Amino acid sequence: PIGGSITRFSVDGTARSERFTVAGRSTQRLDARGNVSSRFVSSLVEIDGSDAIVEQRTFHRAGNAVAQCAVGPAASWFVADGFSGADSLFDVVITNPALDPAIVDVAFTTAAGERSPQALKGFVIPGRSVRVLDAGDLDARNEAILAVSVRATVGRIVVGRSQHYLGRGRLGYTMALAAAGASSRWYFASGEKGEGIDEQFVLYNPGNDDAQVTLIITPTSRNAEAPDPVVLTAPARRVTTYSTAQLSALKPGKYAVIFGATSALGDATRDVVVERVTTRRIDGSTVTTVLLPATRPATQWLAPAGAATTVEAGLVIFNPGGEPATVAVAALGPAGDVPVTGYESIVIAPSTAANVTLPADLDGRALRITAGVPVVVERAITRGGTLRGVATAPLLPVVP
Repeated sequence: PIGGSITRFSVDGTARSERFTVAGRSTQRLDARGNVSSRFVSSLVEIDGSDAIVEQRTFHRAGNAVAQCAVGPAASWFVADGFSGADSLFDVVITNPALDPAIVDVAFTTAAGERSPQALKGFVIPGRSVRVLDAGDLDARNEAILAVSVRATVGRIVVGRSQHYLGRGRLGYTMALAAAGASSRWYFASGEKGEGIDEQFVLYNPGNDDAQVTLIITPTSRNAEAPDPVVLTAPARRVTTYSTAQLSALKPGKYAVIFGATSALGDATRDVVVERVTTRRIDGSTVTTVLLPATRPATQWLAPAGAATTVEAGLVIFNPGGEPATVAVAALGPAGDVPVTGYESIVIAPSTAANVTLPADLDGRALRITAGVPVVVERAITRGGTLRGVATAPLLPVVP
């Protein structure tokens, strides 16, 4: 067993802590809001002298969400797709877990370019508190393209976002962590092209120099040929969008993508932020989800809240390397990891993805995916209640 504490921060600066214990080889569910009265509550989970994996589940009438937790604060955070079209609700949630105040500069980019409101320069986030900026605070309502950067000039912060889509082609709900910095590489395991699917990649270049972004697309069907790499220009401090629907060489079906960013001449790397926006229409029901992908493969991935069961691709495992990967899927049990029947030793060829259908008895069970070489894993999650379809969510990589 391990012990720890959860401290909940509110908008008014109230911070309340309580202790908890997690039994060995088990999970513990904690109420993220507790008895704190605040529109948004941010939580700091600290473990005593050991390690644990923590993620957040949000239950919303427009669809449930699972979000990664940050392992620490950072100086720069970015949201590539902050859509506020049709008066969709978009909130940037900034948390300062430290005792001293943090000072941040907030800028946002729409189709018209970048803006830095004077009121959001030198914006103070008091110690042990959370602040919320909605699209109205950013003067960015009804924007189909909306990226946000939050940079701390004093202190370190954690940034997340809450999005309730209300129209203009999108419906549903997303709660997710922002990107803690930009990267020159991004990996997506489970893209899909097909009827009723509108999938778009949103690239945000927060830097001062233009970037050349290359998309390497790998179909998961063994009978499908990989299209030639796609090369895009991502102008500095602008948002660029790309839909695989316009790529005729990519046949309908599932695929994985690697994004690599360099300078315009290709002689140096550039750091950008990429997110995937997927809208599915099923029997009159529409669901939109946004995924911030992995920036590097790993040999171990964990899903404390589990993944959707009895769907074709509860898990998607992508091997981006040049060697075959041997992968094992296991669920957490009282005696330790319990191998998932049929997935004790999956061999995944180079540049190939594999779908894992989880049995119903693993619903809500914590999962561990272990591979002999680094891989990338994504999962499907149920939307809750009577809502149709599934959403997507990342897993937590175990990185030495």
